[in-house]
Order: sequence, then structure tokens, then C-alpha cells
Amino acid sequence: MKLATTTVTNFSNYRLLACFAHPDDEAFPVGGTLAMYSSLGASIALITTTSGQLGEIRQDGIATKDTLGNVRSAELRESAKALGINRLNILTYKDSGMAGWDANKDPDAFINANPSIIRSQLVKEIRTFKPHVLLTFEPTGLYGHPDHIAISQQSTDAFYYSGEATYEPDPNQPIAPWKVSKLIYCARPLGYRKEWYDKLTAHGIEMPVPSDEQLTHGTSPNEIDFVQDVRDHLEQKISSILCHKTQTGPNWPYRNAPKNVIESILGYEHYIQVHPKLTETDLNRNEIGIFNGIQI
Repeated sequence: MKLATTTVTNFSNYRLLACFAHPDDEAFPVGGTLAMYSSLGASIALITTTSGQLGEIRQDGIATKDTLGNVRSAELRESAKALGINRLNILTYKDSGMAGWDANKDPDAFINANPSIIRSQLVKEIRTFKPHVLLTFEPTGLYGHPDHIAISQQSTDAFYYSGEATYEPDPNQPIAPWKVSKLIYCARPLGYRKEWYDKLTAHGIEMPVPSDEQLTHGTSPNEIDFVQDVRDHLEQKISSILCHKTQTGPNWPYRNAPKNVIESILGYEHYIQVHPKLTETDLNRNEIGIFNGIQI
């Protein structure tokens, strides 16, 4: 892994489209990066495919099972403002729940949606917004969430289909093809669960012990191309996370953690450049990052 660097200070002609599954996906793994590039002038768009109807409710009285989707959509809109996201599109698929839940069998769940329909929706947004970078989860969805895995697959397909002149999602409303310059996956390094647990509990913050299955979550560091230092935008990232009141709650561990611990966990974001793949020569250059190498 190499630390991302850039000498460019104005990204006003650059555009990034992030594709995720639930409200808060834009905040925890990539919020600092989105805030950083937005502050440097880049246009940031976000597609979220569900309203997270099956998420937890970690604060009393702010939502019910019936209202959770609407509440989380409102939280997402506030989070997008905190990060400087310019364009937000919340699709209407149902949250599929965690792997093994009965909700996985719901025909309206995102994981059971018609792939060709999802592809057409994503390609339309790509061809309309014309991003230079498409950002989504790595193929395991960080921790195996079915919706995360699905949006990674669908976004990857849309990345390639968008540039194909022979593919038209809606023949009645044709949109010119657009080839996105880069496909990038967000990731977390293998062992991150234990690292976070050790750092937080060392300062007296109660955390559940990671399960054996959770200890397998993450990507081998050898497969991660670069790490973005977002400590200068950590305040925005945390503000974004805290917009998701249903998901953080009064006992969110980072409320009481020391600043250096928060920075070491939330202040760095990890990425894999899928297309074009980075060569050893690329990795040995002085500058590497989300928009590096893209000619406008």
C-alpha cells in the first residue's frame, strides 16, 4: 500500500460517481475522500440503491421499523450535504438484510432485482453525469453484506457497459456513451476488525469481541493499491457519520475515543484501482490517487 499524494489543488473539472447500497455507506469507508475532493472543487455524485429499511435503530424514539427507510433517507440527504456531495439519487430497492436473513428471499430485495434493469439505471446516471471516476465497494463488500456485494458487481458491469456504443439502456431516450476513466474499489485491510477492537478497548471503550468470521473480513494489504490520508477532513467525515443518528446512537465508540485513536482508524481510507490496473511503474511514481493520471 502506498500513501496517496497529489500536488493538484483545483479539481473543478473533475467528476466522481460513488455507487453504494445503503445510507451511511458513503460516510464510513469513503467520507473523508469525498469531502476532500469536494472541497478541492470536484463534482461528487452518489447513487444509493436502498433506503436501508432493515438497519438497526440505535437511538430510541427517532424511527420505527415502518418509518426507518424514510428516516434513513433523510439522514442520507443530510450526510450528503456534510460531505459536499452535489448530486444524490436514492433508488427504491428494498434492503436485503445481512447474509442468511429471511429478507434475502424477498423478491423485491436489491439482491433479487433484475440485473439488466439495475444496469440500465446505473448506465443512465453515468452517461448523464459523465464521471471520470466510478467508486464502489470491493467484491466482498467489506464484510460480506449481500447488498454491498451486489452493488459492487452491478457498478462494475455498468462501468464497462456505459462506454459501449452498442448498449442502449433506453432506446426511446438514447444517451451518448461515456467511458469512465477509472474504476476504483474502496477496501479495508485484512484484520481491521481486531485492530479497531484493540485500539478502542486499550482506552477503556467497550467493544464486542470480533467473531472468528469477522476476523476474516478485509482485503490482503498486498491487493490494496493506495491509502488516502483524510485526517484534514475528519471533522466533515464524522459530521457525516453522525447525521446517521439511527446507526450511531449515544454509545457510538468514537464519541469518547482519544483524537489520535480516531485519526488512526477513521483518518485513512483504502483503495484498489481496478481499471486501468496500476503497474509497478505507476506505483513507484511520486503521485498516486483517485484522479491522478486522468487528462481532462
